[in-house]
Amino acid sequence: MTSSSALTRLWVWTAGLTLVAGIAAAELSPNPVPGLRTPRSLFPRAQWDPAIPSPESILGFPVARRAATPDQITACLEAWAATATNRCRLIRYATSHEGRPLHYLIITSPENLARLDAIQKDLQRLGDPRATPPEQADRLIETLPAVAWFGATIHGDETEGSDAALALAHYLIASNDDHAARLRHELVIIIDPLMNPDGRNRFLKMIAEHRGASPNVDDQSLLHTGYWPRGRGNHYLFDLNRDAILGVHPETRGRVRAIAAWNPVVLIDAHGMGPQETHLFSPPREPINPNIPSSREHWGALFARDQARAFDRHGLLYYNGEWHEEWYPGYTDGYASYRGAIGILYEQARIAEDGVRRPEGRVLSYTESVQHHVIGALANLTTTADHRAELLRNFYEVRREAVSPEGPYANRTFVLLPHPNTTRRRALLDVLQWQGFEMLELRQDWTVPQAVDQLGHTLTNAVVPAGSILLPNRQPLAHLLAAMLEFDPRYKTNVLAEERQELLLKGRSKIYDTTAWNLTMFYGLPAWTVLAEPPQNARPWRLPHPPAGRLRNRGRPVAWVFNGADDASVTAAARLMERGVQVRLADKPFTLDGKTFPRGSVVVATLDNRDRLKELPKLLQTTAAETGLDAFALSTGFGEGDLPDLGSEHFRRLERPRIALVGREETSPYDFGAIWHLLDTRLRIRHSHLDGLAGRDLRRYNLIILPDGRPELPDTLKDWVRQGGTLIAIGRSTTRLTAKDAGWSSVRLLPDVLDDLDAYELTIFREWLGAQAALPPTDQVWAHTPAPELPTPWKTFGGKRPGADELKRLDRWQSLFMPQGAFIAARVDTNHWLTAGCDPWMPILVGGHPLLMAKDGVQAPVRYGLFEPAPPQTAGQTAPDGDQQEAAPAVRRIGWAALPPGTQLRLRLSGLLWPEAAHRLANAAWCTRERFGRGQIILFATPPAFRGTARATDRILLNAIVYGPGWTTPPIQLPREF
Repeated sequence: MTSSSALTRLWVWTAGLTLVAGIAAAELSPNPVPGLRTPRSLFPRAQWDPAIPSPESILGFPVARRAATPDQITACLEAWAATATNRCRLIRYATSHEGRPLHYLIITSPENLARLDAIQKDLQRLGDPRATPPEQADRLIETLPAVAWFGATIHGDETEGSDAALALAHYLIASNDDHAARLRHELVIIIDPLMNPDGRNRFLKMIAEHRGASPNVDDQSLLHTGYWPRGRGNHYLFDLNRDAILGVHPETRGRVRAIAAWNPVVLIDAHGMGPQETHLFSPPREPINPNIPSSREHWGALFARDQARAFDRHGLLYYNGEWHEEWYPGYTDGYASYRGAIGILYEQARIAEDGVRRPEGRVLSYTESVQHHVIGALANLTTTADHRAELLRNFYEVRREAVSPEGPYANRTFVLLPHPNTTRRRALLDVLQWQGFEMLELRQDWTVPQAVDQLGHTLTNAVVPAGSILLPNRQPLAHLLAAMLEFDPRYKTNVLAEERQELLLKGRSKIYDTTAWNLTMFYGLPAWTVLAEPPQNARPWRLPHPPAGRLRNRGRPVAWVFNGADDASVTAAARLMERGVQVRLADKPFTLDGKTFPRGSVVVATLDNRDRLKELPKLLQTTAAETGLDAFALSTGFGEGDLPDLGSEHFRRLERPRIALVGREETSPYDFGAIWHLLDTRLRIRHSHLDGLAGRDLRRYNLIILPDGRPELPDTLKDWVRQGGTLIAIGRSTTRLTAKDAGWSSVRLLPDVLDDLDAYELTIFREWLGAQAALPPTDQVWAHTPAPELPTPWKTFGGKRPGADELKRLDRWQSLFMPQGAFIAARVDTNHWLTAGCDPWMPILVGGHPLLMAKDGVQAPVRYGLFEPAPPQTAGQTAPDGDQQEAAPAVRRIGWAALPPGTQLRLRLSGLLWPEAAHRLANAAWCTRERFGRGQIILFATPPAFRGTARATDRILLNAIVYGPGWTTPPIQLPREF
């Protein structure tokens, strides 16, 4: 046998063996999973209209067999709208950040559809009892169908709701049974099948990446969990189910406008929860916001009973209440309740695909999970149809109570006072106008007997200045307006007791979300509540078109200035530097060329940009136009009086920020997304996202941001800061930097310095004395002989404190009561560059975040607590002295620091703040800045860009990002190849 023939036979034998193996492999099929049940149809007995395409014919698989993609959902909606023109109409209401459409599908009878526009107008009339008296309302209620809204998947990885929406929509459109026909006759049903298409699309990509040949019923597997940042948030990773009152995102903006256009009487919001759960539905437990209409309790119980009967018929497990509260008004279902609807929440055990094996041994399939939503929705729609007239009347009566002169919202007006930060003020007014609130402009000063400010002070005979915007609480949306703008809503006493008990007995809170959200506090804009109706001379007001920023006083300027009181000045600086313009920042107020500007104003000197003088006006005009902020020309750099001249050190030349934002597994996707959104939408400048810092060439960046999380800190990062980099760390990211042996920051966390509190207390005294510009007696200053004894802060204000062990025990006790989200007042160092554009105090939302302790050597431009004069009965307290000598002030400590004499500390503004937590928070630093080598470290105790709405605090973050690289010596040099 030749070697070639042997090789040939070997090849044939091997090839045949491979072919046989391939055939055998192709014939293998997955073993069935015991207990995995996938119903073929969710409506096995339905009679379908053959002219209307089934979901399976469009999707290529039975509806709810697996999650449909956003494109497939749109294809279904468009197909049904094209073929069932007498039963449905498709409306596009928004476009997501990634360009995906958001639709709602209107389903009703042919008769209702033919007069749909008239129905919508009549529902608007029913929503304003001032123009619709009861007898007219009676006629409308008798003839109008009620609007019921079903919305799904506002969290992108809670996928079942969208597939339930498809199944439900097809049934309501294509079924010929009497039940579907009755629902179409009595109701206008609006299906909003996908409220977060970007998040869903991201999550379905993760499912596709981890889909195997066999079903997977392990809920810990990546198929079911996904990976960072998962699919809950939208493109910018925001939780859209907190955005209904904030209006940060286009998805929310469009949805709220649609809800306002239709005035639904019922709104269902379908979610998913832990895969080992069962099914939750409304009503919620306490705390319930006091501005939710009282009738909600009756209707919530009625809908729950009917839904429970439907679940009982199918033998399903469910619950309500428990963790589901309704204090924060930004949830979608709760938000609808403030508008007069009955909001209903669904939370179904979340299955990503296939099914999940549960503790009792059974497997819950994806199809079954979807089916539970459908069962609940049909039960709720049936209840709505059964009580159509009563629900319409309830909606009318809620609005009627809201506008009644004898109602609970009469004689109260919310006042937004004038403020120089016009961009920020305009942004808040835009939110209020988008919500549909009626606003008035005050044309002349208005003296009121009593007003209350954000600090809780009661002002008597207060003068509301002309230019203020008034929001009378007595208007059709009174419940919602009060929920958004009341300064200090409070829990019922029994709810407070239950929360305290939970903390003490179980060491955990029952609170589900933040307890404070007042929009004027988020925005850091001054506001009052006035216990009176607006004056007659106040005029209806709407937000004018955005101003067109332009160049002022062109001439032959030596410089141009953007006013630093306005947040848009930071945007202007960032965009000019990205365009190659040299920019300076004023760290003191100044007056040049007869014009006065505050500190933080942005200056573009012509001398700095002498190589670009021809194009400079155009660059400035473009920047002014896109920011809406004027640029003022200066013909001289000579400062008046003692104010700085243009060439002084008080006009600091800035460096263009080259930004790296660090994310991935150990990072909060919410905080990462909020900062990303801030950079993209407020600054619109280039930046890089990194999934870590090890092995990276950090020279490409001069500013690195560590969002809330637990980042790795390689040695190269420490070297980078020492060479001139600016490092910003937020929330939990500060903990590794502040560890005693880490060799990073000099800032420490409170539990780590309980044996050294005297040094930190002395820093508080020094800062307070400096802010007061306090002088010793002038005769001592000019005396030729020193006085025998001099007062010192630690003798005057200090006093013995407990020992270290007792302090540690006390701190552990106080930490048990840290807030879940409360606004507190913080004092601001108005001479620090980080606080440019900030008022002397600001509201800060705090929770269980690290408490930063800063002593001498660390700058703390923002600290918790506002010193103000104490009432006479506390300011004058003295210690007894039997020798008739001058009495020493009694030591009055709030937490770890004594109060300066004659002061009290204003702290809580809004939300639940236990006294123990107040003592722990008082005087801690919210923001710190320190040199580290030739660079700097800036720490934030809490996320400053929270939910894209915390405009007061995000101004300081913006200052740190845009101006920070200019405050290092020397700046980091970019590698030559870049």
